[in-house]
Amino acid sequence: MTAPTPLLSPLVTCLAPFVEAGVLDHADVHLAEAVGRLTPTTSPEVLLAAALTVRAVRLNHVCVVIDELPGSIVLDDIDDPVDLSSLPWPSPERWSAELRGSDAVATVIGDTSPGAGAVGGTIRPLVFDGTRLYLERYWRFEQQVANDLITRAATRSPGATGVGAAVVEALDHLFPPAPGDVDLQRRAAEVALTSNLTVIAGGPGTGKTRTIARMLAVAHQLAEQQGRPLEIALAAPTGKAAARMTDAIRQAIDEAAIGGELAEVLRGLEASTIHRLIGVRGTTARHHRHHPIPADVVVVDEASMVSLPLMARLLDAVRPEAKVVLVGDPHQLASIEAGAVLADLVADTAARDRGPLAGNVVVLEQFHRFGADSTIAELAEAIRRGDPDRTIALLAAGADDVEWIRPDDTRALARLEQVVIDNAIRVAGAAIDGDPATGLAIAEELKVLAATRRGPLGTDDWRARIEGALARTDIRGADGRTVRLGLGETWYAGRPVIVTRNDPLHHLVNGDTGLVMRDDRGRPVAAFRSADECGIRLLPTSQLPAVETWWSMTIHKSQGSEYRHAVVSLPRAESPILTRELLYTGVTRARERVTVVGGEDAIRAAVTRRVARATGLATRLWSA
Repeated sequence: MTAPTPLLSPLVTCLAPFVEAGVLDHADVHLAEAVGRLTPTTSPEVLLAAALTVRAVRLNHVCVVIDELPGSIVLDDIDDPVDLSSLPWPSPERWSAELRGSDAVATVIGDTSPGAGAVGGTIRPLVFDGTRLYLERYWRFEQQVANDLITRAATRSPGATGVGAAVVEALDHLFPPAPGDVDLQRRAAEVALTSNLTVIAGGPGTGKTRTIARMLAVAHQLAEQQGRPLEIALAAPTGKAAARMTDAIRQAIDEAAIGGELAEVLRGLEASTIHRLIGVRGTTARHHRHHPIPADVVVVDEASMVSLPLMARLLDAVRPEAKVVLVGDPHQLASIEAGAVLADLVADTAARDRGPLAGNVVVLEQFHRFGADSTIAELAEAIRRGDPDRTIALLAAGADDVEWIRPDDTRALARLEQVVIDNAIRVAGAAIDGDPATGLAIAEELKVLAATRRGPLGTDDWRARIEGALARTDIRGADGRTVRLGLGETWYAGRPVIVTRNDPLHHLVNGDTGLVMRDDRGRPVAAFRSADECGIRLLPTSQLPAVETWWSMTIHKSQGSEYRHAVVSLPRAESPILTRELLYTGVTRARERVTVVGGEDAIRAAVTRRVARATGLATRLWSA
């Protein structure tokens, strides 16, 4: 059932059919009403367009494409099907004419410079650019990001007319030639060393972190030869991603056998969140175009999670002469805010040799995490290509590292459930034994990744299954004693938790994981990994920020993580959350084994449905 229609003012009664159908909500109507009050001559067509543009941003689009309405409207939060074609939609021709003639809309004709949204010295709330309608703020974000990226792509390092001898020599040491193959990692490092914009894209295990670590080593060596310091900033969208970036860079430095003072310098690098790097304070930032970040190289990991507004702030805060390196997997889930910047950056494969970003985008394609005969890698590639038949065939083949369980196969589902429960019993046993390091390691061996929180096979359902089984199980400790978990308590021993809000006071970030146990006095504490000699630190549960039970997690929250065995749990086929990016993200969290739980119709729906975000950034980047 749709929600009751809010009381509409006379100014926006024309929107009532769209509210009743569930297309618009109160926030969308509120903005349209504000536009109407600012410009009393605004027509119903423009009011509708304004409300739909607000709706678009609310659903993480940057704009709305007038010519694609109503076909691009997806209703994912109502139970009853709605015939959108029965609503009073204006024709595209009439709509465009009304927008171009409205005092509430700035029309862009040919001029795509940052000032084109200002008409007659007045900023209009809407901008009509071609067939795309924007809120003025988001149009400026898109213009700024496109202009900054294109300008950086055209800027080379001072004196760089190619790859110099010193660069070649350093690269030869850290990137030995790959016989019979083009070494894309080396090429990406070359671009990063000689250009002020580099995009390194690729799936998990394709060597993105390896490339970055070795590129930074070469950059330091070159700076030392030139007698100048080199300031490096590492950043990621979230605290958890920043921590993973720090650990991954250090591991890659060790694997590269870089020694001496250089290794110590590079191992001392610590990534921060993008917000912290640019000093965001509410609606302002400490670093911006007139007070830039004092760094020579800025590397941003997990760039697929960076929204358009955040990318605009970041680029505005980086010195024009500094190098920006964006790293990520464009096929993963996009940011939880408006935009799909990384996907737009690598969108036009055909234009990579001729567009303004030609040579600045390097896509790493060879998986190194998986073995040569890995079915997981084949499955990820089939999903990425949008090939449902190949995806189903690989799932049905019954390979050692890929399993497919249909929801109606109760025996197979029960076997899987027991595997998950056995893992949980081992986690709880380690907590009871006072061995949180082992418990956390076991918890990361197997993880249920669900598409949804609620409903069958969602995270809540899996948590209930696991905790229900634990409540019926006597858990044997290392000393032979048996314990029945106090699952009626909030902080029962053995409960794994995941932090959902940054807590600088206790050095916890969103995504950190811990394990509840009892201290020497029987009080509940949560154990988290630390960098000190013990490797574990204990916090009273009363001091924890917001946390959730971590027996399972959503696929969205799993981005950037990996597990030895990932269980990817899907809802029914009609769920609008099912997309290619969601399934790809879930499958590629597996390091050695993946189990997909879902019907064939749900898997086919996911593989064939892409996250389609309305944005004009790709056009601006590749058609400029």
